[in-house]
Parts: sequence; structure tokens; C-alpha cells
Amino acid sequence: MGQETEIRGAQAGGGVTFARDSQGRAVFVGQKVINRKRQNLTQSLESAFSLTRRKAVAKGANPSEKVTVGAWHYRYATSSPPAIAETHWHEWTPAREANVWRAEQGRWVCDRKWVNHRITHNGDFESWMPFDRPIENAPLGLWLERVLDTPNATLGDSPKIAGMMDLLVTQGLWNASLRLAYQMGVASSIAEAFGGKQPAKSAPNTAPSASQIQIWEAIAQSVFEKYRDTLLLPYANSILEVSRQRLAGFEQALLQALSKDSKVREWTRSQQSAFVKYAVYAFFHNNLYQATKLFMSRATGTFGLAALSTLSEDSLVLSSWRQPITTGFSVQDEYMVYASEPAAVDAVLSHIPRSYRLDLDQKLGEIAWVGADNITVYSISKDRELLSAELEQRWIPFQENPYILPPAFKAKDPVEYDIQDIPRVLAEVNAAWRDPSSFNCQSADYLADLLIDRVKVWEQKQATINAKFDPARFDYERFGYVEFDTATDERALDLLITGVESSLWIGEQFAQDLLVLFPDLRVEACSSNRVLRSLRDDPSKLHLAKHSIVLAISQSGQTFPTLQATHAFEALRQQRQIGELFIMTGELCSLMGSAISQYYYKESTFTRRIFVNGSGRRMAEPTTVVIAAAHATLTELLLTLGHRLRSHFPDRPDPFNMSLSKDHLLYLEEIKTDLLKSRVPSLTGSTSDGKPIKSIEYQTILRSGRQWAAHITETPIVWSIHAAYVLVTVGLGTPLVQTLLRAVVAIAHLPAVFLWLLPLATLADILVYIFGPWLWAVGLRYLQGRPLTARTGSRTLVIGDVPWVHHLLQSYVSKLFSLSYGIASLNVHSSDPKDHMLYHFGHRVTRGTLVFLGVPDGRRHPTQKKDENAVVMTGKQASGVRHLRSGAEVIALGHNPAIAHLGFQNAIVLTSDLSTALPGDCVASAAKSSEAQVALEQLRESRFNAFERLIAGYTFFWALAKRVSSLPFLRYQHWKSQSRTRIMTTAAPIAHTAFDSLSDK
Repeated sequence: MGQETEIRGAQAGGGVTFARDSQGRAVFVGQKVINRKRQNLTQSLESAFSLTRRKAVAKGANPSEKVTVGAWHYRYATSSPPAIAETHWHEWTPAREANVWRAEQGRWVCDRKWVNHRITHNGDFESWMPFDRPIENAPLGLWLERVLDTPNATLGDSPKIAGMMDLLVTQGLWNASLRLAYQMGVASSIAEAFGGKQPAKSAPNTAPSASQIQIWEAIAQSVFEKYRDTLLLPYANSILEVSRQRLAGFEQALLQALSKDSKVREWTRSQQSAFVKYAVYAFFHNNLYQATKLFMSRATGTFGLAALSTLSEDSLVLSSWRQPITTGFSVQDEYMVYASEPAAVDAVLSHIPRSYRLDLDQKLGEIAWVGADNITVYSISKDRELLSAELEQRWIPFQENPYILPPAFKAKDPVEYDIQDIPRVLAEVNAAWRDPSSFNCQSADYLADLLIDRVKVWEQKQATINAKFDPARFDYERFGYVEFDTATDERALDLLITGVESSLWIGEQFAQDLLVLFPDLRVEACSSNRVLRSLRDDPSKLHLAKHSIVLAISQSGQTFPTLQATHAFEALRQQRQIGELFIMTGELCSLMGSAISQYYYKESTFTRRIFVNGSGRRMAEPTTVVIAAAHATLTELLLTLGHRLRSHFPDRPDPFNMSLSKDHLLYLEEIKTDLLKSRVPSLTGSTSDGKPIKSIEYQTILRSGRQWAAHITETPIVWSIHAAYVLVTVGLGTPLVQTLLRAVVAIAHLPAVFLWLLPLATLADILVYIFGPWLWAVGLRYLQGRPLTARTGSRTLVIGDVPWVHHLLQSYVSKLFSLSYGIASLNVHSSDPKDHMLYHFGHRVTRGTLVFLGVPDGRRHPTQKKDENAVVMTGKQASGVRHLRSGAEVIALGHNPAIAHLGFQNAIVLTSDLSTALPGDCVASAAKSSEAQVALEQLRESRFNAFERLIAGYTFFWALAKRVSSLPFLRYQHWKSQSRTRIMTTAAPIAHTAFDSLSDK
């Protein structure tokens, strides 16, 4: 579970479990660690916790007798830097002994227990409202210090939740109940704890003191002793089982007793009454479950919260609000697990019979009180506990469930595994799209139907504005009975595509390619954060209308901004403010799928609104196969939409001014088939059935990548050579030049007069010690056949290609080197060579700058030729910036063999087949319309040629990083980063509040 959870962030972590002390009382045993840069957090925490557990056992601690309950948390810092004090679990008040009342078989029992509450929390705690207005995080912390009479030096938001649990968990505790009652029933503002002033450390402390509360406790205890035997119902096993009539009499007696206290007499009668009523209610009701409900009802923020208490050692309480919480139960083995990452639950239970998963509803908000074999779910939005029947269709069985994928294979080198898995995944994507009953085909058919309806609406509009239009003669059979909203904004989008980072980049290219195929289709791609910002500030900026379709893309199905945008768009869809919402994820079962009401039990109906790229869950942060699968899925969707709209309107004007004919689309299908069968295996070194192949292309790419790796490893190798030189010459007292001089004089029997050269030899040795690293570098370059006069030290890489490719490769290479040592690292940049690459980096080119240049193939059309010439010119201009007869080292990557003869230092020529001619009808169509040929070549470049360059780049830079990360003494795991945030699951940076009031807009 820990390894699966790491993908959400692994800067620090903590674990805690219940145990019994030597007197049989419940206590916590826990440990926290800060993850070192190149360490594994799961292993580090496991080792540290094991040591803590042994120490606890040595002091007399024993495992709990009935149920073992524990909580583990991995942290990605948001509100404070990584530190032990800021790492989860959190407690505000240290464990303290107290008398705790409980009921057993109709009798009261007072136990002497350790009272200690701890929490773990994903998300952001913004404020809490004890009075008439919310108190933000920082002043809330100052308030808690005074109310709880316990200072706390932590800076983060989550420790304040632990403080709130100390305040709100009061069942069976008179002291805590009276403390809470004062704040909820008597105090009217936060200022009352600060002498009427604004919250500050320097303000006077006027909250009830611990001694004052003890006085109230003594009074309450004495009254309770008189009435307690009359309060419980016969055979009661919970202090909630009391006689209401007798409880009212107890409240009245307690009011009379407390009203005699000098402090209480200062209050109004209504304050006294509220104080007593709240104290009694808190004493009988506020267990951990009720306290969490109270906390969540007044809190703002995002919460994936787990609360534990020594007063409830056989259960814990989970809360989900804008943050995921997944629970899993093994019926046969009688245990329960939970996690913020669904894959963590799947990894434990997917192979166990009679196992089930339940995802809490983070959109509507839910609180779950769970034990090893039971669960109670409270809906925050419905303000009630859910019935078993309501949860029935939400239980996800693991066995024989087509919606659940098996856990991902754990490879030693996940990046290499993913690259070599690309052919298999793409073959499966292709096979799924050939099956009309597949989920992707069902969703594509629905999307195509919506676009077809939109075309009909457009035609109806054209007919409507015709001056001679006669409604009685209008051909409704032809145009359909689709209403047209005359108030629709003329700029309204037909399709909005949203995502972040990699998902956005491939979505942007898909939007551009849709416009190439359907020039009149109004389509735009924008960041999910921009979507949330617009929904918060001005929804009209998105140009959405009642017919607009939204496609949200997220590989994990839970990237925070995209998931929140999905929730927002689903609300708009249900309100009929937009036409429809589709999502695309790496697997069918996802939080985004749940957000659009897709259920995952075996018999659930498919919503026809989900596209799945089939890549599943991957460990590697440098993404390869998931991008390839997403791009291939969108290519299939593009071609499918083209076929559907073309076939639906065979004798009508081109839908959305469609640029390609049926034959053009079939020609693109042929290119795609060749890509899958031969091109991708040749670039990845693996076939679709996993067999390795050693194609010339693959070997060339590997060799070129390893050659560049020599630039990166040069500095540590030279440093090692020079260190060895100093060690030997200084340690043995044999400086090189002086030793050689003495040897020559001795061997050649030269006169001693030649020893007058000794001062010069000494000077030469000094120069070797000073400039030795540079001399060794030059010698190493000579032996390796690399440029001699390039700058020494860290290298800079500039990737030049079309926007979506250079963005993806820059992110990929940056992550490959995120854990590298400074002495063997790489500075990565990227830009578009047809646009601003020269302006961004022309003045920054130095000797040894590495330029990886993706060159489009310009042999098939003049437009593509112009693009090719522009890229080549940029490369030559970069190469032309020289000093000491040396400049940038450029590798050109493309399909045109001519790039090997353009003067670049190296060229990787990808295989292409110009003999594949257009079909006859396609040629005739192209002759009639040069626009069609331009569109065809644009799609060939963006969907296939650029994609091949991307795959080649993946292989090239993996070979480079693999060589660097394998250097002795400087090894690191190139497949992950220090923070381990493959999935961004907190505000990044737009918060959930962007659509909290969406229904009011």
C-alpha cells in the first residue's frame, strides 16, 4: 500500500497504531520520518517504525487484544516545509490520564484511561466556524492554544485539526465537555479568549483557565454522582441509552449547582442554560464519530481525514470532502484497509476472494465510522446516515470485475519497462477500437451522435435565417427536430478539452487536429486550473453554451484540478447548462468516473461517457506509455469521428466543413497500421507480444543517447582521475613531471647540469595540479571522439520540436534527472524551433550546448517543406554560434534522409516509405482541393510523424539517463523524483472553492 501511495507525494511519512500499556490501557505507538532525497519512504518508515515498536514492547506495551487499528500517512508539503513536527500523524495535546465514564449492562463504569487523539489529513484546512464567522487557520491555532491550555509550535494547517479533535471529543469526560460547552454556549467571538483584542501571541489570555474548568468539573461530578444511577436505561451498554425525562431533571440540578459559581453568576440566564445543556449533550454524545461530524459541518477546505482516539481503539473515523478516501473489506479474513489512493487498496485486496471496495463520495462529502468488519457512512450533504440499500450499488467487488485492472507489474527499471510495453498497449488500444461493443466505441458513437445533432442544428439555423423560409414546408425529416437556442453566443464552443500538464498538451494537439479535420468546429483546449478560475470569477469566459461538450483528460482520473473541474462540469450538465461531459483516463475505474455517476459493480450500466487509453497504473514518474496510449486513443477517436460524420452526411455539404474524404481517412488508417506493426516496435526495441528486437533504428538511438551520456559523466570521471592522480603523486611524493625528469636524467646518463630544469618541472607539476581536471577532460574527449574545446562542467539541453512534443520531452528528461547528483546533471529547456526557440536560446548557446532537434518531413508537400526549412535554419543558426571553433552539438531527428547531410554533428534518420502512394480516389480528391492535401499532411505530421519522434526521444533520453544513473557512487533511481508526486492531488494552485457556489451563478 505504501508503494502505491507514494505517487501522491513522499517527502515525509508517519505511522501510528494502538497498543496496550502494562496496565492494559490503550496507548499509541508511532513514528515519523523525513524521507532523504534518494531513499524509499516506505522502506525508511518501515525500518523506523519497527525500531519504535521494539522499544515500546521493551517498555511493557502489548498488541491490542481485539482489533489492531493503525494509520499511515505520506506527506507532500503544502502549508509548511517537511519537518518531523509537521509530518502526519498529528496530535495537539499529549496523552493525559483522565477518568472516563462508560456504560456496561445498565451500570456506570469509570475507567482511568489515557486520553489521546491523533489525525492524518490530506488536503487543505482553511477555516473553522465556532461562532458567527469562520476563523482562518492561523488565528485558529492561537485560539486553540488558549482554549486547550496547550502551546503548539507547528506551522501547518493539519495540526489544528488535531487540536479541534481535542476540543470536540468529550464523551464520558466532564472536563472536556465543560470546556467545549463554554466555547459553544457562552463565548460569542474568538476575541473573548484574547481580552477582546485581535488574536495575537501578545494579547491577554482570557479563556477559562484549567483551574476554573476543574472547579466546574468538580461541581458537575458531584451532581452526576447523585443522579447517575437513575439516568441509564436497564441493560444499557452505551451512555447514549438514557432516560430523557430523568436527564432533564439532571440538567436542572446541574444548572442550579453551577449557577452558584462566581464565574457562572456573571453570565446571563440564557448563557447559563446553554452552557449546561451543551455540557450534558457533549458528555453523552461527542464520541470520535460525532466530534468528526461536528468538525466537518463547520470546516472549510479539502479533507481526506482519518481520526483516531484511545477512547475508541477498535475503530477509526474517515472523512472525504474534495479529497479521495477509499475503503476496502476482506469478508473472509475480516479486516479492513483504507487509503487515499484507490490503487493501494486494490494492491492488497484484488487477489483475495470476497473482497470489496467502497469509495467515499468526495463531491457530496461523506464520513465513515469503520471497524474491521463494519462501516457506517454519513452523508454531509444529506445530513443523515446512508442506508445499506443506498450503498449496495457502490460496493465494488474485486473478483471477475471488468472495471478493475490487476495491480501494475513492479519492474526493476519502470521507465524501460514502460517504453518496451508501448507496442503491446497500442495494439490493445487498436483492438479495442475495432470492437464496436468496447467502451471506447460506445463513447465515441455517443460523441459522434452529439456532433451530428449539432450539424443538424447548424443546418436548421441556416434555413431559419433564409428570408424565404416557410415553416410549413421545412424538411424536418431531413434536419431533425432539434431545438435551436437563438440566444446562444456565436462564440460558444462545440467542444472544450481540459487537463493539466501532459494531459493538456496532448489535448491541445488533439484540438488542433480536430480543427484541421473539421475547420468549422468550435473547439478549444485550456488548463483545468484556468477552467476552475473562470468558473469562480466569470464563467462566461469559457464560452460554453447548452450544446457545448466537454472532454476532461487525466491519466490517473484524480488529478486535483481536473477532478474538481469534472465535478463542476457534471453539475452544469445536470443543470443543462452544457450539453455533455466526457472523460479520458488510464483505466475505467477512477474517481473521475465516479464523479460522472459511473458505477463499478459487475452489473452496472456503462455511461458511454468514458474513454480509456488502457495504459493502467504506472510507477514511473517520467511518463512514456501513458502518453503514447492517450495519443493513440485520441487518434482513434479523431478517425472514428471523421468516419461517422462522413458516412452520416454522404450527399450533403461537408459537416463542419470537413476537409478530408472517406479515402483520405482510409489512407490515414493505413499509416496508423504501419505505425503499430513496424514503426513503434522498431523504435522501442520490443514487439506487441513483448519479444525484444534489435532494429537498426533502436540500436542507433541507444548509441546516440549513450554518446551524449559521456558529456554528463565527464565531470565525475575527470574528478575521479584527478583525485587518483593527487592521491598517488602526493602520497608517494612523486610529482609526475619531476619524476619523469629525474628518470630521463638517470636513464640517459645525462649530466647533473640538466637538473637545473627541476624548477621548471616543479612549475609544470603545479600547473598539472591546478589545470589537471581540464587536461584529463581533453584527453578523455579525445579518446571518446568528442569535441575537445566544449565547456567543462554541467551541460545544458535544449529540445526543439512542435509544442506538444517538446513540452512532453522536457518534462520527461527533467524527471529522469530529478534525483541526479549535481556533478552529473543536466539543465533542460525546450522550445518550438518554428517559432521562438531562437529568441529564447540563441543568445544562450555556448560551447557544448546540447540541441535535440525534431525535424518534420518536408518531402510530401510544400507547406511541410517550409516547416522543415524553418527548423533546419534554427538548428544551423544555433550551431553557428561558435567560440574556439566550437559551438552547440546538434542532433537532428526526423524522417528525411537529407538531414544527415546538413552539417549537424549527428542525425538520427527514422525509417519512412515514400513509395506508399495515395489511393487513386485520394489523388483525384487532392487534385481538386489543395486544402485537403494540406490537411492530410498536417494530420500525418501531428498524429504519426511527430509521434514517432516522441517515441524515439523517449528511447534516446532513457538510454542517456540510464548510463548516467548507473555511474558508480553516483547511482540514483531515474524513474522517480524526490517528492514522488506523479499525481497532483491537492490544489494546484486553484482551490475547490471555484465551484462551491456554482449552482448560484
